Amino acid sequence: MRRFGALLTGLGVAVLVSGCVLTQTTDGSPLARDAVNEIVPGTSTRADVTRLLGTPDEIVYSNREHDRLFERAYRYERTRRKTTYFTLILFSAANSDKNSDHVVIFFDDRGVVEDVATRFEMDEPRYGTPF
Repeated sequence: MRRFGALLTGLGVAVLVSGCVLTQTTDGSPLARDAVNEIVPGTSTRADVTRLLGTPDEIVYSNREHDRLFERAYRYERTRRKTTYFTLILFSAANSDKNSDHVVIFFDDRGVVEDVATRFEMDEPRYGTPF
């Protein structure tokens, strides 16, 4: 009976110091596909892009030889990370999956959109087992 009590006590302690946690973090401003689709290469300008998508997360500059420094591209990013943590007494494990939506708008020397590059994968991260 004494061993059974010790076993129950040990299991109780293991349950109290173990756990599983699911977390999700999202960074960046939302990127609407409809707004991105309104950007037309050869027609839309920097002002149109900022009106539709807001302030960019990064401005990429170009410094051509014998040319002025100008805004070459705007980069937008929104990221989602899903993480699973598991702890059992002295053993811990984690699994993390991160995906992003990216939009990069390239401009010509006049500030007119030259090209639009997109990747929408933010809704693809999944929770997984931490082993």
